[in-house]
Amino acid sequence: GKPIAEARAEALSIAGKIDGVIAQLDHELPPAAPGAPGEQRFQALGVVGVIGPFNFPVHLVNTHIIPALLTGNTVVVKPSEVTPLAGQRYAELFAAAGLPPGVFNLIHGLGAHGAALTGHPDVDGVIFTGSYATGRRIRQATFDQPWKKVSLELGGRNPAVVLDDAHLDQAVREILLGALLSSGQRCTATSRVIATAGIAEALRARLAQAFAAVVPGDPMDRDTLVGPLASLGARDRFMGLLAAARAEGAVPVVESRALPGGAFVTPSLYQVRGDEAFLREEFFGPHLDFEIAADDEDAFARAARNPYGLSASLFTARESLRDAFFDRVRAGVINFNRSTNGASGLLPFGGTGMSGNWRPAGSLAPRLCTYPVAVMAEPFGRLTPHAALDDLLETTR
Repeated sequence: GKPIAEARAEALSIAGKIDGVIAQLDHELPPAAPGAPGEQRFQALGVVGVIGPFNFPVHLVNTHIIPALLTGNTVVVKPSEVTPLAGQRYAELFAAAGLPPGVFNLIHGLGAHGAALTGHPDVDGVIFTGSYATGRRIRQATFDQPWKKVSLELGGRNPAVVLDDAHLDQAVREILLGALLSSGQRCTATSRVIATAGIAEALRARLAQAFAAVVPGDPMDRDTLVGPLASLGARDRFMGLLAAARAEGAVPVVESRALPGGAFVTPSLYQVRGDEAFLREEFFGPHLDFEIAADDEDAFARAARNPYGLSASLFTARESLRDAFFDRVRAGVINFNRSTNGASGLLPFGGTGMSGNWRPAGSLAPRLCTYPVAVMAEPFGRLTPHAALDDLLETTR
């Protein structure tokens, strides 16, 4: 259901990954510091298992596979059961390129097959992209395998903080991009808006007007902004979470509707207090929760009360507030006057808290796929000085 324009952009993104990782290797796998009594080298983990998501079925697995291969690992890949054909076509490209048998391996299956892969004792590293619940099960299942490096790229409840002096048009545009691209099915999607009192009413009105005008369309149409959700099950889950939010007192400003003919839903905008339990849930759909803060300090405090920690945005004219936002809000990606969506392969990518661990994508990916080795040597025949040992050896001659 991804709009064709987004799908084409995803396909094009994989082409430059190899050159990008090669350019990063010397920087991210550096030699030892000057004066060290030896070398710092990096060894491949061995076998890396990669479990991919449905929302970016090619781009995200490619982001993990290329660094793993270029640092000397073999890979076993399980694409999402929602998008198996994308994974199959991707694997066929490696076969056509002449990669030796056994270097790139693809398996299809459901959750049980993923569990067998991640828990296998011969798998030295696991890179998983998906939900917090599944990531938690993977950590539990590999607890007694301390040699295994387990990297989890999980979800997000990503806030956009909009202060009174923000550029309103810019904030509206960036929030809409964050909430609506991929129908909100991105781990970095904007799902919370925290606005200070002086701008809140105007911002909410603009967002409501835009949300009410969105009509989900045919994903094969190049002009479609919002397509369907990934499946009927995803649609039903999304609508169920909205019902739970209303039961906790969330007030619909724009209500979502499930449309006939597939997994189509219209966007929703809810007014919330900010302390509701449902705010811990990742909706994975076109939804925004809107809360009003008394002042800048209150806005930062609200953004910091987040069990996830993937991405966060701040909209303000005051560059002087950037360090304060950085210090208060724990997130793997901090954005100023830009959407929570998106990332750069030249920078780290990953989250904190319920959003995961390590940095499985971006610039630090080569380091994730290796372990460092200290290599030290003495000249042949040189005897290490040690007075007490000299005395012992003298008595045994």
